[in-house]
Amino acid sequence: MAFDDRTRIALPRVARLTLIGVVVGAAYGYVSSRADHAGGIGLVRGALSGLLIALPISSLDAFVLMTPGSRLSRAPFLLNVGARTLIYLAIFLASIAVGQLLLPNRPSHRVVDISRADILFCFAATFVVTFLFEVNGLIGQNVLLAFVTGRYHRPHVEERVFLIFDMKGSTAAAERLGEVDFHRLLNRLVTDLSTAIVLEGGRIHKYAGDELIATWLLADGMKNARCLRACFKAIERLKGLAPDYEREFGQRVGLRAALHCGPVVAGEMGSVKKEIVLLGDTLNTAARIIDACRSSGETVIASKALLDRLALPSTRVHWAQ
Repeated sequence: MAFDDRTRIALPRVARLTLIGVVVGAAYGYVSSRADHAGGIGLVRGALSGLLIALPISSLDAFVLMTPGSRLSRAPFLLNVGARTLIYLAIFLASIAVGQLLLPNRPSHRVVDISRADILFCFAATFVVTFLFEVNGLIGQNVLLAFVTGRYHRPHVEERVFLIFDMKGSTAAAERLGEVDFHRLLNRLVTDLSTAIVLEGGRIHKYAGDELIATWLLADGMKNARCLRACFKAIERLKGLAPDYEREFGQRVGLRAALHCGPVVAGEMGSVKKEIVLLGDTLNTAARIIDACRSSGETVIASKALLDRLALPSTRVHWAQ
């Protein structure tokens, strides 16, 4: 992933987490210092500690530890959570110590006072936060938040844009590579495609065999033709990575893409295994457009329903009724 792309994806998240850290730290510092009649100093010290905790942790997570392809991002769930918890615990404790030295309750009494209870609290906090971040990554972008807030507990109709990518020649590739190496190929492919989708504000909805289904709320997908931009950015990115695929898998990878928009019913489904499901003829039509790509040999087909709603960038697309 190019550094500028990584920065565009990561910076908003780093900024949000840093702001949350400052606010939570300030509140905790104020409450914990009131007994010593130093609530004001505690508030500032807590805000400083929150900044020193949240900024390096969120930056380290976004730019080093969990970048696509990093060793830790590919590690098993518990190893990933455990390693990040220990790293972040060290940052927590160091930041608290710095805050106590820079802003003590009494200027003449600069000491580091971190109790066993503080260590246990920091460990629990880092473990829970890391665990929740990893779970959110497992089930999808902001899906955990949607479950917690009950946004889709009652099904309702949403207008959405869908972008479906389908790998060309997947059957032949699977037969040549074998099941395990073909799985590696698909995993690499969806990782590379996801970058362009996330950069344009899209959400990865589902992987279905050799297909990737991305979606936007209608207004978000239509804004500045973001859905189309994501489509062609992904295709161009894959072309640029062709030598890497050829070296690792012995072939270049081609894509088909379908774009369509319309109403779907969005809601939670299941009890033993829950997920947020999108249902409706809109998705069925998008699937038929992919079939039209196969039969016509076209790389990208967008529906008239979608093209009628946006101002096209200077890129050639084809119409599907």
